[in-house]
Amino acid sequence: MNEKIKGHQLERGAYVYVRQSTPYQVRNHLESKERQYALAHHASQRGFHKVIVIDEDLGRSGAGTQERPGFGRLLASVCRGLAGAVLALEASRLARNNRDWHHLVDLCALTETLLIDSDGIYDPRQLNDRLILGLKGTMSEFELGLLRQRAREAFEQKARRGFAMWEVPVGFIRTDQGRIEKTPDRQVQQAVGSVFHKFQQLGSAGQAAIWFREEQILVPKTKPGTAGAEIVWGLPSSGRIRQMLNNPCYAGAFAYGKTGARTVIEQGRARQLSRYRRPQDEGKVLLVDHRPGYISWEEYLENRRRLEANVAWSDSEGSGAAKLGAALLSGLLRCGRCGRKLQVVYSGSSGRVPRYVCQGDGGDRGSGHCFTVGSLRLDRAVVQSVLTAIQPAGIEAAIQLAACAKVEGDEKRKALELALERARYEEKRARRQFDAVEPENRLVASELEARWNSALDQVAEAGARLAAAGKTAEPLSEEQKRRLSMLSEDLSVLWNQPEAPIPLKKRILRSVLVEILVDNEPDRSTHRLRVHWAGGVHSELHVERNKPGHHRHSADRSVIDLLGELSKICQDKVIAAILNRLGYKTGQDKTWNASRVAGLRGYHKISPFQKQDNWVTQEAAAGELKVSNTVVKRLIRQRTLPARQVVEYAPWIIEKKDLLLPEVQQEVKAARRGAHKLPQIPFGQGQLSLE
Repeated sequence: MNEKIKGHQLERGAYVYVRQSTPYQVRNHLESKERQYALAHHASQRGFHKVIVIDEDLGRSGAGTQERPGFGRLLASVCRGLAGAVLALEASRLARNNRDWHHLVDLCALTETLLIDSDGIYDPRQLNDRLILGLKGTMSEFELGLLRQRAREAFEQKARRGFAMWEVPVGFIRTDQGRIEKTPDRQVQQAVGSVFHKFQQLGSAGQAAIWFREEQILVPKTKPGTAGAEIVWGLPSSGRIRQMLNNPCYAGAFAYGKTGARTVIEQGRARQLSRYRRPQDEGKVLLVDHRPGYISWEEYLENRRRLEANVAWSDSEGSGAAKLGAALLSGLLRCGRCGRKLQVVYSGSSGRVPRYVCQGDGGDRGSGHCFTVGSLRLDRAVVQSVLTAIQPAGIEAAIQLAACAKVEGDEKRKALELALERARYEEKRARRQFDAVEPENRLVASELEARWNSALDQVAEAGARLAAAGKTAEPLSEEQKRRLSMLSEDLSVLWNQPEAPIPLKKRILRSVLVEILVDNEPDRSTHRLRVHWAGGVHSELHVERNKPGHHRHSADRSVIDLLGELSKICQDKVIAAILNRLGYKTGQDKTWNASRVAGLRGYHKISPFQKQDNWVTQEAAAGELKVSNTVVKRLIRQRTLPARQVVEYAPWIIEKKDLLLPEVQQEVKAARRGAHKLPQIPFGQGQLSLE
């Protein structure tokens, strides 16, 4: 027995620590594991009657970045004085970092615990042994760092030459030499290309995902762990489309080091929380035009810029993706006072009335909003300015509309044709497998028969979808182009069509506008808009503001003035009928009745109707002259009887003194004598003669 091993240490027991760094080593490096377990027999030969094997840390790294329950159990046993010796194959098995190693050595020195490896027995209380243990721990940590450094430098040197040592994205394959090439599968190529085409057309990853799902167009993705050999088809999500758009591999570039790790210190240990995307110029390797891609490098940068602009944070420079809300200028307005972006809020009884609000400094508790402004007048003014500016391009855009529709239809049909071709290949393959099996082997034949039936169902389904898609749309005729050109000459008619989608209107505005600065001074009668166009031109608009006490549901001023005049000559019920016949509506876009007329009169303090003695209406004049209403109406039409009318359909106002005019009295007497009556038709005569 070695003189360093004392009797009280033999009574405590020996702790054998077994560890391998990765699961791969646990499965394949069996001899190393057997050598570590053999230390238990070595401890028994040294005289230890009680031997405890700690192997909970198999497959865990000792670099200090992972929690090791077995090592924690070992430290606890040493602290409690239960361990007389700690056995390990070498120092690197116990720890690969100086923090854990020196912590263990210090505890062993305090509790008189020995450290035993394949080279010898060490007592941490002795200076020479403590020095050797310190060197072993330092060399163990240095060895791990040196191995990692060599491997990382060799890896990055190969990456700088354009060799891929990782799984490539769908649409590409990795050759045996490490090069990246396009997949020879035409269906995969067409599906990947359609993702980029649809994003460029719709301008949003979410809208592109909705289109693929509505049209039931499948998009491929590689199965993890197969090096791109196995492809799974499915409906894409918006996250999947964003992942493809952000990958420079599809632009023919080779990129390495696009992301970095976020590391924090928790309880004295380094922890890697997540990864973040580095800026484009901070990547380790970037080889542009490294191979043929699906889009150009310029298109890739434009897609990245558009994705960033679709993120609508309050402090971001982007305008956000076009959504379904009614506020057409959302994401484009900026406060002229503080420079912050205006937010959209919805109010009203149904919550569908948009307003633009500058929240000011939301972090300052004592600060308030800069201002709030309604959306209707601002949207109307900006839209009119944009339509006026793009009017010359309307005809050309109308002609290209049919071409775009044809391209979209052809793209969808091409995807369905390739899907049908793939389904037919799988059906033929399943049939060959079924024909090759021996009929007596029913266990295999029944399974292959089920696969063949499933492949036949997929062929039928793909054929039905292709037939439902219809034939390719024929080009427009010259007459259709002429009519489309005539319609495009008035863009406001197209813009105000109820079927025109709001997201499309927003994308049109954002394609020609960069941002709009809004100045809203309290003492001004107009909103001042400084419009920044995409071409660098600046213009200025002035939009009329609502006066104090007015809102968008207020009655028009002309209606109020007309009501004041009609209230002098007729009652509320008659006024409501006149306004309805003239086509006037209330501020809430409703028809008039007596109660609404009375309410508007009361709000504007207009006196109700009161009968006057100096004038009469047409009906009253007929009563006083003792003639019919027709006679009075004829006299007014002939301008024999002076009369006035506030507005069409309103009662005629006749002064009483005009009823006594000689020419009026003469016409009244003639009417009483019947001078203006039509000649009587003799009995038995069915019609009058032409004479």
